Amino acid sequence: MLQLRIAASLIVGVALAAPATASAQRGAGGGARPLTLQTMVEGVRIGDVQFSPDGKSLILVSNRSGRSKIWIMDRDGGNARAMIGDQGSESSPAWSPDGQWVAFLRRGSGSSDIWVVRPDGSALRQVTRTPDNEGVPSWSPDGKRIAFIAVRDSLQDVFVANVADGAVTQLTRGANPWDEPRWRRPEWSPDGRWIVYVSNRSDPNEAFGDDLWLLDTHTGATEKLTADLSVMSSPRWSPDGRHIAFNAMKKSEFWYGDMSDAYVVEMPSQTVRRIAMDPYVSDRNGSISMEWSPSSDRLYFRYEWEGDVNLWTVALESGVATKITYEEGAFGEIAVNPDGSQVAYVRSTPTRAGELTIVDLAGGTPKQVTSWDRGYTNLQAPRKITFRSQDGHYILGYLYLPPNFDPAKKYPAALQVHGGGNNANGNGFHVLEHLIAHSGYLVLAIEYRGSAGHGRAFQDLSLGDWAAGQGWDAVHAARFIKSLPYSNGKVGIYGGSYGGITTLAALTRDSEPFDAAAPLYGIYDWQTAYENGDVLMRSWVIEGHKGFRPGEKPELYERTATIRHLDKIRPGLPFLIIHGEQDRRAPYGQSMALVDSLKANGNPVEFLSYPGEQHGFRQPQNRIDAYGRLLKLFDRYLKGAK
Repeated sequence: MLQLRIAASLIVGVALAAPATASAQRGAGGGARPLTLQTMVEGVRIGDVQFSPDGKSLILVSNRSGRSKIWIMDRDGGNARAMIGDQGSESSPAWSPDGQWVAFLRRGSGSSDIWVVRPDGSALRQVTRTPDNEGVPSWSPDGKRIAFIAVRDSLQDVFVANVADGAVTQLTRGANPWDEPRWRRPEWSPDGRWIVYVSNRSDPNEAFGDDLWLLDTHTGATEKLTADLSVMSSPRWSPDGRHIAFNAMKKSEFWYGDMSDAYVVEMPSQTVRRIAMDPYVSDRNGSISMEWSPSSDRLYFRYEWEGDVNLWTVALESGVATKITYEEGAFGEIAVNPDGSQVAYVRSTPTRAGELTIVDLAGGTPKQVTSWDRGYTNLQAPRKITFRSQDGHYILGYLYLPPNFDPAKKYPAALQVHGGGNNANGNGFHVLEHLIAHSGYLVLAIEYRGSAGHGRAFQDLSLGDWAAGQGWDAVHAARFIKSLPYSNGKVGIYGGSYGGITTLAALTRDSEPFDAAAPLYGIYDWQTAYENGDVLMRSWVIEGHKGFRPGEKPELYERTATIRHLDKIRPGLPFLIIHGEQDRRAPYGQSMALVDSLKANGNPVEFLSYPGEQHGFRQPQNRIDAYGRLLKLFDRYLKGAK
């Protein structure tokens, strides 16, 4: 790995040593390939890791063979093989309680259905045949039924299918809007009597008004378990049936993304209790839950701090939380071995895409058990640096350097502002930043105010001031990188989703430090985003405006609408704007309106849309095209290339 030195005499600058030898760099030998626009989309992805009920095997989903397939292997990663040998694609696998079957989702004629298969790949069979898109399958404890969430009549509800004959029964009515993306898995109680799920039905217009609900599978009756909390991830029932664990924030609190509190519901009394512990739970926008120990006396969870994600555990009785891993990088969902001996997850590092990793709970260090992704040559980990912003607060940044970096030379710079708002950029693997650095740029990715992993007070800096102070953080990041002795003085800025929001926020604060800009699939008028966005976007808009809806505080919405303040951007500053036409998280019309307004302001604009894309660039050919255009923009205006 490239070793960098910070000169002790410098306060705001960063002095860097020349690169180390090639043998110290990531990807030397071992089949690693050069990083290009084409190869950046060819990486191997791994997810959905689960131990078998007997703890002897693991399953996961990977595109290793060229399509999304379920893979099965020994618990140490050996004897890996695709479970199903046909040309179909699979997702969201789930072991049956007896370990004799694996349920999963497969897309057919326009919708996803639930299938089952033996672990050896035999007896493949389709269970459901509905026009609905089914969510993650959840086996009943007796293995005879599978619960799932699906959209029907423009609403999401809980359904159950008989495994034997595929008969489907709807259990709830109007649990969530059709476009709620988070709550995709209902959870059975160990005795099979109850299903716990998340719903906003008690107040569908409330910002993050998500509650736990309990469904009696015998009578069909349903009742609410929480009242003053916003649930932040899917609940998990303890193996002994005495508790339901989830993470949440109070409805009166700010939305502390990736820094919510741990709670349990004590059963059968239904008493809700917060686990008072020092760390928080990082749920990655509700997609990652806490997990129980087999003995039901402790919880395992992920916590992101200053860019790195690590595994923690908390004892249920004492509330004392302790850290299990001390690793650099990031991981997502975790799987606990039913014998209580191990936790498995997919960890990425600053120079490596995600690989299956296992940590023994008896102690020791995590062990990487797959090496499926070839990797890229000449990757160097970014250097963590800090700079001062408008109000004197220090902001963390990740500085990526070109291969064969020479501090005596001058380089153009690209400033990245991450998406997610109250999430974080993180210190994991970011292939786009590496690609831009490999194209001859200094790349600075920043954790602007409001980002997770720096304490709740830091997140509070963005409360009611979304994009404003964060925009100033980006402005000062640009000034910082221009001041470096190896900068050529040219800086471009880019970001997608909330990164697009922050890009335009920076330019409407001070556009002078910037020479090119690419706000991608962002939001520039919160009121129209509320009118046209999905349910999560509408809740997010309200949360970011101190609980006020459009029309209740028009002056606040006017101030935060960056599209109204384009006169502060200098004419002639070039823009690249790209958006998916099916995007409802950041509605496509946001970019269309921005293009017209920028042209009226005298700014050159290249605008491109993708008809089939939703939020972000998911199709490989679209990613290649979009990021190729980004590089061309920067080459033209930061390098002077034709």
